[in-house]
Amino acid sequence: MTSTTLTTGTSSTSAAATTDHGPSRVLGVLAGLASIAAPLLFVAGAATSPPQESPATDDYIASLAADPVLSGISANLFHYSWVLFAFAAIASIGLVRGRRGRALTTAGGLAAAFGSIQFTGLLWSDWMNVALGNTVTMPEAVAVFEHVNAAPSIAVWLLSAKVFGLLGFPVLYAGLARAGVITWWLVPLSLLPMIAFGVVGGVVGIALAVLLYAPSYVVGVRLVQRARLAH
Repeated sequence: MTSTTLTTGTSSTSAAATTDHGPSRVLGVLAGLASIAAPLLFVAGAATSPPQESPATDDYIASLAADPVLSGISANLFHYSWVLFAFAAIASIGLVRGRRGRALTTAGGLAAAFGSIQFTGLLWSDWMNVALGNTVTMPEAVAVFEHVNAAPSIAVWLLSAKVFGLLGFPVLYAGLARAGVITWWLVPLSLLPMIAFGVVGGVVGIALAVLLYAPSYVVGVRLVQRARLAH
């Protein structure tokens, strides 16, 4: 009687332990898909971003206001790309199993997630600029834009988004490379997508950026593989 009870208890415990991995598998797969989808959404946001005649503030506002639908699509793609980047960055920390590379990965992952969250909020200005460009005169729209951006807190917000959001990922990937999760040659690639957008530009720059986001794709595959191996 005792033996039966112990056997049943052990079987139940084993079954429960196996079942408990279900949610972690799902989260791991979702994180992997987020890491793969995030850069694709970002590139799509860049591809649909309305063209502007010059970097001047009035041309920037005019470009957004000229096509509110396209501007909204682009802003949504950018926004949700950063949401997925934040999710993927946090999940990527779990890929490190030993002590080697853990501190670097954790620092990079947290920085990248924080910066990504900062970027999501900044996209709200696109909808505001569309409204400004279509409801008030251009000088008034520019005045409002410059007044808002002159606030010290906005400057800190933007700076933190750029520093943590853009530099956090290379640090994260460096930690993962040190831990043996990915290869080292992927790390410098993570610094290049924004250069492709800003320096090369156009269709070529967008196509190049898709390739340069390779580190994010590889990390996504690793997250899915790790989730599938969980038992």
